[in-house]
Amino acid sequence: MFQNQTFTSRYFNGVSAVPEEGTVLIHGQTVQFTSSDTNHKISLSQFTEFIRTHNGCKLVLLPDERKESPTLEIFCTKEESKLLEKIWIQNKKSQSHSSALFYSIREMNPLVLGVLSLLVVSIVGFFYFKGLEVVTNFIPLSMDKSLGDSVQVKMETGFNACDSKATDRFFAEALKQIVPKDSKHQFTVSVLASEIPNAFALSNGKIYFFSGLLNEAKSQEEVLGVLAHEIAHIEKRHHMRNLVKAGGTSLAISLVIGPGLGNMEFLETITEIGSTILVLKFSRDFETEADITSLDYLKSKNISTDGLLSFFKRMEELENGDNESEDNEVAISAKEESSTANQITDFLSTHPATKERMKTLESLIQKGKKGTIKKIVSDKTWKEVQSTCLDLKNSDSK
Repeated sequence: MFQNQTFTSRYFNGVSAVPEEGTVLIHGQTVQFTSSDTNHKISLSQFTEFIRTHNGCKLVLLPDERKESPTLEIFCTKEESKLLEKIWIQNKKSQSHSSALFYSIREMNPLVLGVLSLLVVSIVGFFYFKGLEVVTNFIPLSMDKSLGDSVQVKMETGFNACDSKATDRFFAEALKQIVPKDSKHQFTVSVLASEIPNAFALSNGKIYFFSGLLNEAKSQEEVLGVLAHEIAHIEKRHHMRNLVKAGGTSLAISLVIGPGLGNMEFLETITEIGSTILVLKFSRDFETEADITSLDYLKSKNISTDGLLSFFKRMEELENGDNESEDNEVAISAKEESSTANQITDFLSTHPATKERMKTLESLIQKGKKGTIKKIVSDKTWKEVQSTCLDLKNSDSK
């Protein structure tokens, strides 16, 4: 221990930028600073922070937000600095039970502390986000409608609509077939002029199909499969649930990161990375739930489920560039050129084709009844649906 050991030091009084040069005598639990002008005798427990430096350590005394805190800088070896920090921690631990817990954690190996922190965050996070799911149940459906209405205005002012009698007839019949009888939502479908083969749903029951999807569809059952998927997103309240979880994640981060974590910056980094992974996981969970639910809708009405899988397979080919046909080249070109459409559909897109999801679909389709109904309107009407917006090419946005 430091029994009557003296070290060269400097004392910053928190008022002047010029420090007092002097020496420090460490005796038991007391630090005595002596210079040509002053003599300070301070208990180690009075210092609120201990910072190790490359040439010793700094002890911060009674921090005050209104002015700089007095600081004592001691020049010593790394070993002496570690030993002095250990003595300081022991003093702080004796002040209260909460101090004992906090400074015991501080003494732990950073790697062990990191692992334990991850474990605690995982357990707390699991129950926290499970609780957020319950919160959604207390939010009235009118909030879903308000949320969707606000987005709908932007969509309909940013794109050319090209609904026709054929599309109205097709989607009216499709909704009648697919929407659950006990649904509390009012569904409507509109077609927007864009060569992007995509579709998305708003929380108010409004579903949009880009004409590119209808133009490129190989069969009615493909469109029915995509429609069932979008209906599932609305029925399962994925928009509101995602909003609640995103808000809950932001709140959790602000509670942890906002006040700061002292010298434990690595915990902040772990928390930020963890929250990002959680948000991404929400999206994957919702897509899986929508896939499973959409197949249930189709099977319950004896509608073929092969169309949804067929659609995803073609989208995967398009994304990977495996299909080099002229049609797909046009679609890819349109997607790259339509910056306005990209910004909106990248945010609202609800069905990125992935191998993992296709495997899940294949597995689910193989189980139970597949459904035999492949079309719900006449071939003539379907042909008119497929020709939707062909006279409005390259009009992805107004």
